Amino acid sequence: MAQQAEVSGIVRDSSGSVIASAPIEIRSSDTNLQMKTATNDNGQYRFASLAPGRYVLQVSANGFEIYTLTDLKLDIGAKVVRDLELRVGNVNQSVTVDGSGIQVNTVNANVSTVVDRQFVENIPLNGRSFQSLLTLSPGVSAVPSSGGNRAGEISVNGQRTEANYFMVDGVSANTGAGAGVPGYGGGYSGSVPGQTILGTTQSLVSIDALQEFRATTSTYSAEYGRTPGGQFSFLTRSGANEFHGSLFNYFRNDVLDANNFFNNRAGLEKNKNRQNDFGGTLGGPLSIPGLYNGKDRTFFFFSYEGLRLRSPQAAIISDVPSLSTRLLASNDALRAVLNAFPKPNGAERGDGLAYFTSGYSSPSSLDTTSIRLDHRFTDRFHVFGRFSNSPSNTLTRQTYNLAQISALESGVRTWTAGATNLFTPRITNDFRFNFTNNTSGSTHTIDNFGGAAPLSPASLARLAPGMTENSWLYWVLVIGQRPAIRFFPANAEQRQINITNATAAPIGGHSFKFGIDYRRLINESPLAYTYQTAGYQNVKELADNAGYLVSAYRAGITMKPVYKNFSAYVQDEWRANARLSLSLGLRWDVNPAPWDAGGNQPYGVTSTDLRSMALAPRDRGLWKTTWNNFGPRLGIAYQLRRAPGSETVIRSGAGLFFDTGNTESARGYWYSTGISSRGLFPGLAFPLTQGQLDSIPAPSTTAPYMTQVIGYDPNLKLPYTWQWNFTVEQSLGAAQTVSVGYLGSAGRRLTTQRQYYPDRIGNANFGPTFGVYMVENGSSSDYNSLQVKFQRKLSRGLQGLISYTWAHGIDDSTSNFLIYQLLRASSDYDIRHNLQAAVTYDIPARLPNKGLQALFAHWSLDTRLSARTALPVDVAGGFRVDAATGGNLQFHPDLVTGQPLYVNDANSPGGRRINFDAFTAAPAGRDGTAGRNIARAFGSSQIDLTLRKEFSLTERLRLQFRAEAFNILNRANFGTIYYQLSDGRALFGTPSNTQNGQLGGLNSLYQVGGPRSMQLALKLRF
Repeated sequence: MAQQAEVSGIVRDSSGSVIASAPIEIRSSDTNLQMKTATNDNGQYRFASLAPGRYVLQVSANGFEIYTLTDLKLDIGAKVVRDLELRVGNVNQSVTVDGSGIQVNTVNANVSTVVDRQFVENIPLNGRSFQSLLTLSPGVSAVPSSGGNRAGEISVNGQRTEANYFMVDGVSANTGAGAGVPGYGGGYSGSVPGQTILGTTQSLVSIDALQEFRATTSTYSAEYGRTPGGQFSFLTRSGANEFHGSLFNYFRNDVLDANNFFNNRAGLEKNKNRQNDFGGTLGGPLSIPGLYNGKDRTFFFFSYEGLRLRSPQAAIISDVPSLSTRLLASNDALRAVLNAFPKPNGAERGDGLAYFTSGYSSPSSLDTTSIRLDHRFTDRFHVFGRFSNSPSNTLTRQTYNLAQISALESGVRTWTAGATNLFTPRITNDFRFNFTNNTSGSTHTIDNFGGAAPLSPASLARLAPGMTENSWLYWVLVIGQRPAIRFFPANAEQRQINITNATAAPIGGHSFKFGIDYRRLINESPLAYTYQTAGYQNVKELADNAGYLVSAYRAGITMKPVYKNFSAYVQDEWRANARLSLSLGLRWDVNPAPWDAGGNQPYGVTSTDLRSMALAPRDRGLWKTTWNNFGPRLGIAYQLRRAPGSETVIRSGAGLFFDTGNTESARGYWYSTGISSRGLFPGLAFPLTQGQLDSIPAPSTTAPYMTQVIGYDPNLKLPYTWQWNFTVEQSLGAAQTVSVGYLGSAGRRLTTQRQYYPDRIGNANFGPTFGVYMVENGSSSDYNSLQVKFQRKLSRGLQGLISYTWAHGIDDSTSNFLIYQLLRASSDYDIRHNLQAAVTYDIPARLPNKGLQALFAHWSLDTRLSARTALPVDVAGGFRVDAATGGNLQFHPDLVTGQPLYVNDANSPGGRRINFDAFTAAPAGRDGTAGRNIARAFGSSQIDLTLRKEFSLTERLRLQFRAEAFNILNRANFGTIYYQLSDGRALFGTPSNTQNGQLGGLNSLYQVGGPRSMQLALKLRF
């Protein structure tokens, strides 16, 4: 759950003696919620399950003055220790202390960063999405998309991108299912967050509905878990006793922007950029005149955000059939396919293809609505409920055919309810329930872009027997190259139920917490009945209409994988003495393999022995459930120096953290044995006739298997990660702290997916050309880092967060998805140096003239800096067959002695490229000396800037003007590199035509590294 805050401490008199049975009261400054308790025999008090916010703490005892601590800020998931000293005196006398100083963690070894709402509202956020906020924490890096329908992915302390866990109001937000290749990408298993179709986070919570968030990145206590990566907790805003609200509009237009680097390079004009991001909020007490007054009792908060966007895409160089090649079509269907590509506007390649270069603008929209209600029945029992709805859609063109439009849509609806109950002044209970419904769909058509002839699945169905509007088609002109048409109409629905409960009970100096977390995910996605593939290696095959690869599948089922996750934990945070605190915990995770609610269970395999492997019975399950997944946690915090404003705290911790192991568990639906059947028709004409399609047998499990097998080790274990850290944190006055720490992790039993061909080594159960995609344990990773963080709360108009990470990640596989061999080297996500900073400053202006004061006062400057070194590039030489497994291995070339790895090239983007002449093909039978990830791409740096002005219209009404510039220096950051030697001397080692792309599939306008883009905004607040 990890949302509620906690405050505890010891009450003493001026001589140091503890005061027992002293009444203590805490009151919310926003909602007037009051809770009462008393110190125990050791003088200790504790308030658990407090909603984050500002509080007033008051202590009174006979013979002592009343002690009042004001403006006590409790962050999300905070565990604050405040020891109190009472002075002897009359109870009618009082002393008031300001408690607004920055809080230092003196309880456990959690490594975390809190960002509050004011900071979020001020710093420039491209796309008003959280990706930029997440990477402010040390150890958190934006990385390329690792597959599927995910976007804006991050890696935390070297972990895989599917290892992060997102929570909103204490329940899971990992509901990222998306329509596409069935079971691919981790979304079905709850491994990725439920983002919008643009890759942004408004579907989790809109920026204006966010109270604050905490990024917990290492050695967290037992109440956090399910995955070993970052734990990101978001808290939504609730109403208060006063009405507050806002109206806003964020505007962009390409007139204010710079042109993209690749557009300039190709001599193309800027593409259209139109954005209106608008909405509003309203919150306060829920009152019905004459019937009900909700002051101090019932509160509401409503928010809406809408986006209408046309985002520019950089100039893309794509391969298309040449004009002469199009004349080779031998039937109407093939002619329609060939003419469905843009007409070339560049040189011919000489192999039947030519170049087409163009940019375009992609239209998108989203609407996010959220309503939250909070009600207090008594001071001991209060509840809340929240509903949100976030539909979004986009139209995008595909790089393998720029005339092909993919229409993608998504809708995320969430219902969350929670109850906090104080059974006694010391025993509290928090309960959460969530239901999330995530739907998505995709359709594909071809328009007249670049002179292409429009084509739709419906029109193709009239030309191709056996095709329907729901059939899937993959047509490719040259195997391994880009001219392709992919019609994959699909839709998916995911439903989540998440129930959590946590009970806190202090006993003496110990604070115990017990909790459970149950999650059930059910997915539903129909598989197309037919799926045709046609591939041509050269123009001759096309002229003969005799493809190298002509095949078809038949399936026609609906996949309904169901996932269940259960966790239980016990946590003891023990304050051993005034300086030393120990955090001890144990977490138990149970994550069985999924099962199909409709009876269409994919088949597993009997063993991992490739020579005897066969399909297992359907009722056996994909793998055995493991029940011994116990993860101990240990944390130590020692207050070396306790002087207010100069506290020094040493923290150290370690723990064992399990993953679900389910990322690739739905791949068994992807046209596999028993689920679908396949017919091969090499050398025959496209499209296939109805008779040829009818000749494909029904799905069968009879050996030899005539479709691919998706196998799982029957004894698959949950992957796990050991984590440890040693951190020193120093207060620098009441408003700022700096921390320096060493953090390490070791991932073991990580899952991999490899492709094998058992028939090549004598296993007669497998037919020729049909292998097994095998998911098994066997990969490992290691990560070591130095992490530095400086954080300043808002004081004297200045607020900031600066983090620096110096790290090295090593593994033999960075991906849960298909790899060809395990080779230990620097991780794909190995970023050696990473500097992130955000600073906001209210510019002081004290002028004697009222007119000048109104003009020049209340200006603020906000900046966001992102800078990192380059990601690795894995130079690939080609494929060969592994004699031991029959599988295809992607081998590396040999290094050529005396040749530099990089060469300067003024004609290459960035002025540098990887040297083609530095590599040569390795002899058959061994991997080359170049090894994995030997080269590096380009580093990345960007500065975003905001200038804002606040106008006070009335005492309660304010108008804010914002002018924002993203990548204000217009620095071109290059991402993807042509890494295949088969790309040829002209392209190899140069950046592709996407600027950076480091945030995966995130909308290109919102990525780090795009061209300078200006944004203007007005926000009315009251």
